Amino acid sequence: MLVQPRALILSALLALLALPPVPAAAHPHVYIDSELELIYDATGRLSAVAVEWSYDELYSLLIVTDLGLDPDGDGVLDDHERTRLQGFDADWEPDFDGRLYLTTDQGPVELLGPRSFEAVYRDGRIVSRHLRPLSSPLPADAALQLQTYDPEFYVDFTLHGPPRFLGRDDCRAALDQGDPDAARAAYRAALDTALLGATDDSEAELVTVDIGGAGAGALNVICGAAPG
Repeated sequence: MLVQPRALILSALLALLALPPVPAAAHPHVYIDSELELIYDATGRLSAVAVEWSYDELYSLLIVTDLGLDPDGDGVLDDHERTRLQGFDADWEPDFDGRLYLTTDQGPVELLGPRSFEAVYRDGRIVSRHLRPLSSPLPADAALQLQTYDPEFYVDFTLHGPPRFLGRDDCRAALDQGDPDAARAAYRAALDTALLGATDDSEAELVTVDIGGAGAGALNVICGAAPG
């Protein structure tokens, strides 16, 4: 289900889709550097993924200003301000997928809702972290692909690697950087198609499209003894 723009609220990825209407062709509006930590249980099964989002400086400033933080503009939050920042991006709609996608050769991996939100403000950027448990732990030998992307291309995610591994020391990851130009081309093509049905400029401004994972990067993870 696509999330439609509406009034600004203080929840990160929903807020990203909630800014005042702007021309649809201006996407993306927000840039996020994403890092992942893979968490394994005592039997070596993948049980959760910790997700870290570093928001771009402009969007970080929007959130800090909207929350009334850092009024002196020195880039340093006091204890009270740091407390107010916590959970600013935690209010997800029930059907929001968190823009994190895991797949194995058996298909998509089901994730539970987010929890354990944390956020800091450093070097002019908000960096938030949350945990996504798997609904069922993955077998220890399962090859895995992880992606972070916004199919509406309102947010441009850059996936960084390698991931951190917690609970195992025999895992390896290969990062496919993806193709940002392919994502932009897919968005333009989808937008051109969607705009054919728009009857006026106001309707065109609110058009959303779904480009899936076009151009998205991917982390490919395998654990166990390396081939000899």
